[in-house]
Amino acid sequence: MNIGFCQNRNYAGQPFAEPDLLIWENDTIQIQTFPLDCLSKFDQKNLFGNKEVKPECWGCLKNYTAEWKIINSKLYLSNIYSFNFKKDSIKTDLNKLFPDKIKNNLVLADWYSGNLFVPKGEYIWMSQSPGFPIYESEWKLIIEKGQIANTELKSGNYYKSIYTKNPKNLITFIENNLDQKSINELKNKKISIYLKTGKSKNDFSISKIIGITDKILEKKLVEVINKLPDFDYYYRHGEELNMIFPITFMDNRP
Repeated sequence: MNIGFCQNRNYAGQPFAEPDLLIWENDTIQIQTFPLDCLSKFDQKNLFGNKEVKPECWGCLKNYTAEWKIINSKLYLSNIYSFNFKKDSIKTDLNKLFPDKIKNNLVLADWYSGNLFVPKGEYIWMSQSPGFPIYESEWKLIIEKGQIANTELKSGNYYKSIYTKNPKNLITFIENNLDQKSINELKNKKISIYLKTGKSKNDFSISKIIGITDKILEKKLVEVINKLPDFDYYYRHGEELNMIFPITFMDNRP
């Protein structure tokens, strides 16, 4: 197999994929960084010889789960299991895949340079299909040719405001801060407010408002929403995620 140097790039908002496994500091952790993708001419169809392995879940692309170990600050590949290993017990013969590199059943990942993000602590699940988890903290392991060059721990990766936990809180805020004349003008209108997250609790914006044709009324509503004391923010893999939350309500008061 041709092995080349690679700078891996993982995007924070990429869809969830079946995680790899990392054994580090006596813990087995699911990770969403995939060093095998950096192997030159890597083709997952050839991982299991003549055995056909396909994911069994909708939207899943990976047919394997790689197992990695960090030993003496070096990243090693220790196993490649089929996606359905618990059912079919199929795994890759690393001796055939890496005949010149394997030693003591381990393969030094010297083809890999980039960041390895290791989740830590609690997480929330972003429900946009297929969705992905955002952890309260993440280790960033900076890898250079399979060797850990540096480590960084980032905490406080997300904040969820009362306005997305319960949209009624946004309606209450609007009613408490909008003048009575404008509140009356909203009567029997179905309104959708699209709020966009930013870098922090105070860095949010209004993407759009649907359901109001009166520009003056819309301007007043925007001014009120901009007074929100805080709103959500999210970070994943060291990057800010700009999420848009639509909040729809209708004033049905008689």
